[in-house]
Amino acid sequence: MDINLFFNHTFKENENQFANSIVVMCDVLRASSTICSALYNGAKEIIPTTNSEQAMNIYVGLDRESRFVGGEQNLQKPSGFDAGNSPTEYTKEKVAGKTIILTTSNGTPLFTKAKSSKVRLIAAFVNFNTVLDKIEEILKENLSTNEFQSIDMICAGNSGSFSYEDALCLGGLVEHLLQLDPSSKLNDSARASRNLFLFHKDDLFGFLRTCDHAQKLIQHNLENDLDICFTWNLFPVLPVVEGLSIKKSNI
Repeated sequence: MDINLFFNHTFKENENQFANSIVVMCDVLRASSTICSALYNGAKEIIPTTNSEQAMNIYVGLDRESRFVGGEQNLQKPSGFDAGNSPTEYTKEKVAGKTIILTTSNGTPLFTKAKSSKVRLIAAFVNFNTVLDKIEEILKENLSTNEFQSIDMICAGNSGSFSYEDALCLGGLVEHLLQLDPSSKLNDSARASRNLFLFHKDDLFGFLRTCDHAQKLIQHNLENDLDICFTWNLFPVLPVVEGLSIKKSNI
């Protein structure tokens, strides 16, 4: 099995590039973590949008009792939104049974990628084991079906640049998958992410708190979000991209 990793979502995608691939998407800070929080707390689905205008256009067309709009642009909650992009805001009381329209600077553009893939999973530290277990399950089934030839992991990145938190989260997945199948072929980005994960794993979250995006959140008094986003398996749910929305998989 080939394991490929992309450090951000801005690469040019070929039409059927991911047709035979298991795709894993990751935006640790904070869209992936917020999506996990919302689905764990009973949200019906999440519709990712590329900007606040698109989000509000969808929002106004939905039933008042079942809609919820959230997200951020440059860390700020847009005017008229029900919530920002903090996983703390998506409580059971607020989102259970609701359709959430979400827009973020880095994450939601990521979730529109790889439409040719039959399996698109959303990963973070907060659901790490759940994602890993699902990939293992698919790989076991694949031994007889041979449906998938690769696992492709895509980081949201940070404004088009490299982000440590996404790379190390996915690097951890690479490490665990390599233990299952040592013959897996890694591209250079997957190899680098795995090596970074192994180098920092003894103080992983301490290191990640020093990195660019985490420091920016701290400067904006959002350090509490780091406590959530940097917690292993806090929200054991499996978000899957299905068409235009993200839903909780019935594992």
